Amino acid sequence: MIISHPQLDSINRIMDGFTSPWFIGGGWAIDLEVGKVTRNHGDMDICVFREHAKELLAHFSGWQIEVAIPKESRLEPVLSIEDIRPPRYGLHLSKNEEFVEVLLTDKQDGEIIFRRDGDIKMSIHEAIRTDPIGRKYIAPELQLLYKAKEERDKDHHDFSIALLFMDDRQKAWLLKALAKHHPDSPWISRLIYPSLK
Repeated sequence: MIISHPQLDSINRIMDGFTSPWFIGGGWAIDLEVGKVTRNHGDMDICVFREHAKELLAHFSGWQIEVAIPKESRLEPVLSIEDIRPPRYGLHLSKNEEFVEVLLTDKQDGEIIFRRDGDIKMSIHEAIRTDPIGRKYIAPELQLLYKAKEERDKDHHDFSIALLFMDDRQKAWLLKALAKHHPDSPWISRLIYPSLK
C-alpha cells in the first residue's frame, strides 16, 4: 500500500537535488514497511552515509545546522566538516518552519555498522528497503534496534506494529542483536513468544 502524507512529500522536496543515497528512518521507516500511517510523527529522520557528509552540508547551506554532542544533551553549531567527525552523528537542520534530523551512518565493506556496537552489522542490501513508489527507508529490524534503548511509548508502539509484519529472518536478526546489545529488553520475550503482550 502506498502512503501519501505531507511529511513524506516535504522530505522529498527538501532532498531534491541531493545526489547521494539517503533513507527515511525513525517511526516513518516502520510505517513505510507496514504500508499505512499508524501514529503521528513529530518530525522526519533521515539517514545519510557519513562519507557523503560534505555534500550534505553543501545541500543544506542555507539552513541552520547543529550537531548533537554525544552524552552531553546539547547542540553545537556546525561550521565545517570538522564539527561532525565521529563520534558525532546527529544533525539538526532547520529553516523557517522546516526541521529535519539527519543521522550520519557508517558503513564498511558493504555493511552498515551499528554505531553503538561495531560488532553488530547488517548488509546494505538487507538494511535498505524500498516502498512501491521508490522511497528508500531503513529496515524495521535495524531501526528497532536503535529504538530499543529509549523505551518510549512510541517505540513500543512501533515494535508492536512491526512485529506483525517482520518475517522470521528479520525477527531472528533483531533477537540476536538485542541479546547482545540490550539483553534486558522486554522485546526479546515478545520476539520469542509473539503472542505475549
